[in-house]
Amino acid sequence: MKIYGYIAALSPLFLLLIASCANQAPPSGGPEDKTPPRVSALFPENGQVNVDTRASVEIRFSEWINRSSAAGAVSVYPTLPQGVAVRVKKNSLTVTPKAPLSPNTTYRVSVAALKDLRGNAIARPIDVVFSTGAELDSGRAEGAIVALKSKAVGYRVMLFWVDSAWTDGRYFSPPDYAAPSDTGGAFGFSHIKEGRYRVAAFADQYRTGRLRVGDTCFTSLEKIVAVTKSPQTIRLYPADADTSTVKKRVPIDSAGIDTAAVDTAKASQKKLNVDPVGVADTSKNRLAAADTVSASKKKTAADSLCVRLSGGASCLEPDEKRKWVYRPISRRDTSFTVADSAGTFAFDSIPASKGTLLWFIDDDGDGRITPGKLSPWRSPERFFAVPDTVEAKARWVIEGLDVRGCEEPNQRK
Repeated sequence: MKIYGYIAALSPLFLLLIASCANQAPPSGGPEDKTPPRVSALFPENGQVNVDTRASVEIRFSEWINRSSAAGAVSVYPTLPQGVAVRVKKNSLTVTPKAPLSPNTTYRVSVAALKDLRGNAIARPIDVVFSTGAELDSGRAEGAIVALKSKAVGYRVMLFWVDSAWTDGRYFSPPDYAAPSDTGGAFGFSHIKEGRYRVAAFADQYRTGRLRVGDTCFTSLEKIVAVTKSPQTIRLYPADADTSTVKKRVPIDSAGIDTAAVDTAKASQKKLNVDPVGVADTSKNRLAAADTVSASKKKTAADSLCVRLSGGASCLEPDEKRKWVYRPISRRDTSFTVADSAGTFAFDSIPASKGTLLWFIDDDGDGRITPGKLSPWRSPERFFAVPDTVEAKARWVIEGLDVRGCEEPNQRK
């Protein structure tokens, strides 16, 4: 009787211990853990071929994983119509497709922002690439988003396969492939299907993985980009995701458009205010006409003007559509624009100041940078912000200024 009474008295303690083992919680005691989880094993292995179409992907880590951090952390490309089930158990994360994978297809399972029990996130996304066929796809592409307003992580670059059934509504559905950009706007794709794609990027602040109507986005200079084994550099410039020209509603289950946000009669008409790095409110850029310069001379004392500021970039080829813009740093509402002359610029009678330079290709001849458009598609105007600040000194004639005015192949703007 005494033994039974002793066990009965301890039973609440046993129940408490069992309950605590069933719930994840940060371990107590010891030095503070600031080390993010590391991958210890992959199944299937990265680069494995002839993987069963019913296979799951398992990633094992060096420590236990926080279950809640797995929500929205896993992406699979090409997109699976039925989706996947994600399960976390101790130090293992398992991704199971809800329907068999397609045969002879290369897949990429990407995991980002996963955390351990202490809240330490993995240092960089984890990719598992494998094929259900005998070889991996070999298409590659890389590039950069140009002139981001803020260098913050969260821009998603999307590739959409172009076929005979293409409609602009596809921009608002899950992409065939997607990749994040880094803090400098650079991105890259590997092991993707060779072929023709449309490209778009946007700030995925709600982590939905898809573009929404009216989002500020970016697109390439070319309407269609060819992806091959040899990587090409793709530059993405500001664009408009306005769909006011779409003739009818598209159900969300067929094209991924939020029908609550898309109404052909009320679609957003807002135009993008392009804001390149170091240059604000470029919509006010205008050619400095002779009468404007004359008026400024009357209002500004001669000793506060730079008589002439000229120079160029030796790497530039002549382009009759190129224009140069100078903006004083201290006068954000003022800019001066002149036509290019064989890769050179010349500003006359501008306020003495330190300022920034950029050039752009004025394809439509309106004297300002015009953003691209997704639907109907319009190519953005290419521009480049000179990284160095220049100084227009009072009463000086400054000639032969050599600026770094060209994009380098590996430049990350």
